[in-house]
Amino acid sequence: MDYPSQRYFAAVLIGTGLLCSGQAAAQTGDGNAQSQRLQAMQQQLDALQNQLKNLKQQRASDTAEPATDDASTSDQASAESVAPGKPDAALTLGGAYTAGYQLKPDMDNQRDGGDGVLGIVALNTSGHYDQLSYAAEYRWSDSAFADGQLLRYGWAAYDFGDHSQIKGGMFYVPFGNLKFGYQSFWGNLTYFAGFTDNQAAGLGYKYENGPWRLDVDAFKNDDLQQHSLYGSNPFEGYQQINGGNIRLAYTFNKGSDHSVQVSTAVRGGQLEVGGAAGENGTRWAATAAVDAALGPWTLQGQYVDYRYNIPDGQSYDGNSLPTDSIRVENYGFGYQMPASGQIFAANIARTFKIGWGALDSIQLYDNYGYLMAGGDGHWNSASPGSAPNSTSDVQFNAAGANFSFGILQIWADILSGKNSAMVFNGPNDGSWNTRYNLQMGIYFSGDVVKN
Repeated sequence: MDYPSQRYFAAVLIGTGLLCSGQAAAQTGDGNAQSQRLQAMQQQLDALQNQLKNLKQQRASDTAEPATDDASTSDQASAESVAPGKPDAALTLGGAYTAGYQLKPDMDNQRDGGDGVLGIVALNTSGHYDQLSYAAEYRWSDSAFADGQLLRYGWAAYDFGDHSQIKGGMFYVPFGNLKFGYQSFWGNLTYFAGFTDNQAAGLGYKYENGPWRLDVDAFKNDDLQQHSLYGSNPFEGYQQINGGNIRLAYTFNKGSDHSVQVSTAVRGGQLEVGGAAGENGTRWAATAAVDAALGPWTLQGQYVDYRYNIPDGQSYDGNSLPTDSIRVENYGFGYQMPASGQIFAANIARTFKIGWGALDSIQLYDNYGYLMAGGDGHWNSASPGSAPNSTSDVQFNAAGANFSFGILQIWADILSGKNSAMVFNGPNDGSWNTRYNLQMGIYFSGDVVKN
């Protein structure tokens, strides 16, 4: 109903009545006639008032909520009248696809001019619902993973108070520089040793207030019974179990484009050796790290001191297990690394904003690592069951460039190493070996729900 027009119509009637009565009074001047005209005007006013009253009643009836027998509808209407608003919720879906070209330091590969290699296909999701947040990613590849597929991470977290969060599932171990600790697509030496960009399964607590961050974590194992993992962890005769991790970090000038974070962390726990019939050893590691974001420059450093205490006389799959080295996997492919040592790692990168067509930026980087073997400085780098191979310290350097085209990323790496079969840049022959890696990655995501 058009209520403004009704109010206008009533006003017109009143005005018309007054005008007509005034004109009649002016024409006759007769007292009795004037009295009759005033009485008629009063009747008109009474009638108009009754009409306005009826209009108001009709409007109230039209705008009233309809009666309902649906209790849920009534409860919802009541809740909406007191609720502050919709929950803060978001859901993002994304994925990735990678492929590359590799030229390795072996004659077969070089004779063929290198190899084109299919990378991975990934699907991921992340989001939050009020204080609850979550994320997961699954990857597939018949060439990159020994098992063809793996869960990279999958966790849920709950924020409580103003500064605290508790998380459960398989998530990044807060140890060293977060999130990756390197710029190369291939990774750096601390990544292949398992001390950066690493995941494990358990529970974690995070307290973050201003420049301070504290992480305290308890991990049941590092693989959720998967044979292939995104990070690097002991396997085939070894497994990290019943462990924990503590990290404390402070960020200078947090939130600015010239910030520096310093951190220290320790981790440790049990080491299952030899499978179900074997004995448990122990493990521990400590690190100090710095991550400086200075405008277009990135400077990172990390020191790691670690040890795997492997009991004597253990075997797996019919082969004796050494005590001076441990078998580790990356993407399900195994290699040996010293059972104890110190790692010195340093990264430098410079980003150039370009803006030429689709090319957003170019980042030049160099990631260097040195692993000083413990004990007498030599370790057996041969796989269990193979002839021993006495090996000394390990060095690895990844130099290259990243070309960013939005969702398309391209890396060009020169990978050089000495005794660096553990980063798949072998052999462990005491000489420097070099391989070349050209990698393309498409990474995409989009909001499905956003309140």
